[in-house]
Amino acid sequence: MEGSAHQPKVEFDARASAEMQEHLLKPAWNIRQTLALSCRMLAREEHGSALAGQITARGETPGTMWTARFGLGLEEIKASDFLLVDDDLQVIEGEGMPNPSNRFHLRIYRKRPDVRSIMHTHPPYISALSMIGVLLNLDYS
Repeated sequence: MEGSAHQPKVEFDARASAEMQEHLLKPAWNIRQTLALSCRMLAREEHGSALAGQITARGETPGTMWTARFGLGLEEIKASDFLLVDDDLQVIEGEGMPNPSNRFHLRIYRKRPDVRSIMHTHPPYISALSMIGVLLNLDYS
């Protein structure tokens, strides 16, 4: 690693990225499994239920997205609970009803083709702060 302190950052980043691709294991999870794991991680951090937040991912076909079926908490959602829906929230794959609150995710996907997934949650501490009615001073100067 001699001379690495003088290497331009972009070269170091490229090398580190290549090494991670080579040496770090990538689980062979499909999109539904990845979304379900995300739900469990958020539930563990007490981000509320699926009624107070949603996780979606863009589908492979334009105008589609994966979303959890309505009525489940983040801690309950399994890979099989994800539905593939179209731009009208009509179910293409899976069984159940999608959360109607996910309409705004579709709008984001339409406007931002670079966005692959959206997580909208209500973390407990932020929810508590929003209830006390005190403005936060975010002036960091």
